[in-house]
Amino acid sequence: MNFKITTLCENHIGPGSKNLIGEHGLSFYIETENRRILFDTGQNLALSNNAEVLGVELSCIDTVVLSHGHYDHSGGLKSLLACNQDFRLYAHPDVFGRKVKGTGDNPKYIGIPVDRKLLEQKGINIELDKEPIPIAPGITTTGEIPLENDFEAVGSIFYLKKGEGHAADTLADDRALILDTDKGWVVLLGCSHRGVVNTLNHVTQITGCKRIHAILGGLHLGQASDEKLAKIMAHLHAFGLEKIGVGHCTGPKAFLALANEFKGRVFLNTVGNVMAF
Repeated sequence: MNFKITTLCENHIGPGSKNLIGEHGLSFYIETENRRILFDTGQNLALSNNAEVLGVELSCIDTVVLSHGHYDHSGGLKSLLACNQDFRLYAHPDVFGRKVKGTGDNPKYIGIPVDRKLLEQKGINIELDKEPIPIAPGITTTGEIPLENDFEAVGSIFYLKKGEGHAADTLADDRALILDTDKGWVVLLGCSHRGVVNTLNHVTQITGCKRIHAILGGLHLGQASDEKLAKIMAHLHAFGLEKIGVGHCTGPKAFLALANEFKGRVFLNTVGNVMAF
């Protein structure tokens, strides 16, 4: 199948990009012959503006997939609801958990800033599932991603509010999106909280194919050690990646390491980037 992917929200805008806004967030607009899909919605500072500048009609979105329940991937639901109340929302059952950063006297809430009850009152059909789900022809969610290796542990700064206390958040709701394109398998990543290698291994188990044409999104490697980066890059070679588009939470150190390791295949994804597969 043929897909057109437009980056609506990202941390960076490209050179010469007029009237586009960058934010700490992520949103991809996926267009097929008869479907209009958002993978994440950014944090709500840029979605409406960038969609208008890029000619994307948010009122025509029929499906939203959330990679996980953090504000910088879900806050744009506010803008979307203002113009569209006729879409289906796919996510993991844990996505609406009370997610916080830190456990001090005043931990910062970093979860979805739109109440689930409001979404339901607006008539949004919410589908929560841990398993891989086909959401459109050629497009499947990964479902819950197993933690299989010993070098991609989930960060220790994320917690879930539980009554008066807190529990470590293993980000079980983290998921990716798999596209079956004419050029090969393409994987869209939110933050890769469960690990990019774990994610891609899971993708190959779902598809039955060891090779992946391209990945696009955040890798959450801003604080990764040299040792961790080396292990990840060694494992990434096995997937035969031809394009590696990274941004958001990947971090400059990891970007440079990837660009040096996979010469000619790595690029910084920015707001307004359009890719056809």
